[in-house]
Amino acid sequence: MSVLKVLIAALLALALPAAAVATAPPASASAQVYNPCARLSAGQTKFSGFGANRVTFATATTRNTSLLTITGCVRSGNRYIQEWQDWGYGGQYGFAAQNREWEDTYRSPTGSFSFTEALGRSNPGTALKYYKINGRSRWGGEWNRNYNQYFEGAGGEADENLWNFMNQGYYEQAAVINYNRPPDSKTVLGASYAIFFHAGRAPSAGCVSTSLATVTRLLRTSRPGDRIIMGSVDDVFTPYSSNPFGAITAKYARTGGPASWLGNPASREVTGLRSGGAYQAFRGGSIYWSAAGGARTVGGAIRSKWAAAGAQNGRLGYPASDEGRGLTNGGAYQSFLGGRIHWSPATGAHITRGGILAAWAASGYERGVLGYPTSDETGGLKDGGSYQTFQGGIIHWSPATGARITRGAIRTAWAGAGSEHGTLGYPTGNEYAFSGGAAQDFQGGTITWTAQSGARIVAGAIGAKFKAARTLGHAITNELSTGVGGRYQGFRTGYIIWHSATGAHISTPALRAAWIAAGGGTGPLGFPTGDAAGSLQEYQHGRIAIAADGTVTVTLDPPPSSAPTAAAPAPTTAPTATPTPAGG
Repeated sequence: MSVLKVLIAALLALALPAAAVATAPPASASAQVYNPCARLSAGQTKFSGFGANRVTFATATTRNTSLLTITGCVRSGNRYIQEWQDWGYGGQYGFAAQNREWEDTYRSPTGSFSFTEALGRSNPGTALKYYKINGRSRWGGEWNRNYNQYFEGAGGEADENLWNFMNQGYYEQAAVINYNRPPDSKTVLGASYAIFFHAGRAPSAGCVSTSLATVTRLLRTSRPGDRIIMGSVDDVFTPYSSNPFGAITAKYARTGGPASWLGNPASREVTGLRSGGAYQAFRGGSIYWSAAGGARTVGGAIRSKWAAAGAQNGRLGYPASDEGRGLTNGGAYQSFLGGRIHWSPATGAHITRGGILAAWAASGYERGVLGYPTSDETGGLKDGGSYQTFQGGIIHWSPATGARITRGAIRTAWAGAGSEHGTLGYPTGNEYAFSGGAAQDFQGGTITWTAQSGARIVAGAIGAKFKAARTLGHAITNELSTGVGGRYQGFRTGYIIWHSATGAHISTPALRAAWIAAGGGTGPLGFPTGDAAGSLQEYQHGRIAIAADGTVTVTLDPPPSSAPTAAAPAPTTAPTATPTPAGG
C-alpha cells in the first residue's frame, strides 16, 4: 500500500464505531462459509492448498464486500481441521477477480498465495524469513528493481515507509502474501505490491487485516510454503469435490485454476476409469489422469476428436501430454499413449498413430513436405494395409513394407497404375534423388521422374533388370512393344529390350539404332541374348559391332544345317543413331 492508501484506510478505520472494531462480524453474512477447512478437505475449493501444512482462508460474501471471515486450518493426515477463526478486512472495495488486481483499484487479489516472509517490530518466533523493521525499512512501490520487495534505504514517493506504518499500528506484525512476486509468480511492474496479512483492522488498498493476536498466532505457527486462499465465497468454493492432495487438483492449480482456459469445475473428480485412471470436467475442458500418462488437460477440437475415438477406452488411450500450440499455420497437437491428434484451421483434427505416425514424424511432421493430415488412417487395404492422406501426399503402410510416403507426380503415376492393387504393389521405400530427378521403389518395380521426362513406371522383367543396372538413369519412355512378343523401354543412357525367349538385356542407343535398321525383333538377328559389351552385342542369330569410326557390322550366324549357305549380308556402315522412343 502507498502512503496515501494507508492514510485513507486509517481514516476509514477511525470513522468506525469502537464497538464495530471490537465485536464479531454481523450475522447478516448468511452466505459466508464458516467451515472452509471441511470444504478444503473435500476438495471443494477452486484454488489449491498445495498440500501445505497450514492453509488460511480470508473470504467475503461478495466481491464488493471488504468484511472478511478469516479461518486457520491445519493439516491432519489427508484432511484439514480448524484451529481458529477471526474476522477482519480486505481491500476497501472488496476483491478483484483472479489475476485482475492492479494498483489503485483498492481491491484485494483473489487466489491461493504462499507465505515465505514476514516483518514487524520483533520476531515473535516465526519460521518465516523475518525483517525487523527499522527507520530505513521500505517496501518497494517504485517501478524499479525493488518493486514489491523489502529493502532498506531512503526510498521514493511510492515506496512504503514500514517504520511509520508500524508505529501507526498497522505493521506491528505482518506476513507477506506472495501475490505478484516469487516464489508464486514473476513480479510484474504495476500489478500491485505490498499485499500483507497484518495487524490493525481496517479496509485497505488490498491487504488482509485482522487482530494482532491472530497475526502473531499465524506467524508463530507458519512454515515457509503455508498458504492463504482469499476471495469472495463464490470465487473460492465449488460444490464439486476432488482429491485436494491429488494429481488432478495439482494440475488444475498449475494450469491457472478458475482464471485459466479451463474455468470453474463442472463435475466432481471421477475415479475408477480404465487402468485406474480418473478425470474431472471443467467449463472449458477436462483433466485426465493415468499412471502411465500423468495428469493432462484436454479441450477444444482435440478433445472432441479424442472423445469420438472412444476417449481413454479407444485406441489412443489416455493423454500423454497437454495440448501444444503455436505450430505452423496456427496448428496444435496433443500426444496420447496410442498416438497423436493434430489440428489446424485448414484441416481440422485428425489422428495419427503407429507406423504412419513414425513416418510422418521422420518427414518433419507438419513442417515437412506432407504438411498436416487431412484424414484419419483408413485400413482394410490389400494384404492388411492402411493409408492416411496429408496436405502434401499420402502415407501407405503394410506389414510387408512398413510405412512409406508417396507424393507429387510419382504418386499420381502410381495411382494411375492401380496403387497397391496394380502390378507395382506397395512402395518399399520413400522417394529419393535419382538421375537429375527422383525415383521411388515399389514391390513390383520403380517409378522415375524428371522435369523433362515426367513420371515413368519401370516394372516386370524390365524393372527387375533396371534395379540391377541403375547407371542407365531415369526412364525416358514407358514400356513399349517391339512386335512379335517383345518389349522395350528407353532410359537416359540406354535401353532395356525383353523377349520371353531371351530375357531382358541392356542395349546402347547406337547398338539399338543399328538393330532397328537391321529389322529389329522381326529381322534376321532376332532379340538380344546378352547385355551390350562396349560396342558389341550378341543376338539370337548373330551380332552387331560398331567400330571406333562408327562403322556398323552386322554378322549373321550360319544356319544349323550342313547345306551350303548363302553369303552373309555385306557389312553395312552407318552413323550411330540418335535414341528414339519408337518401337522396332
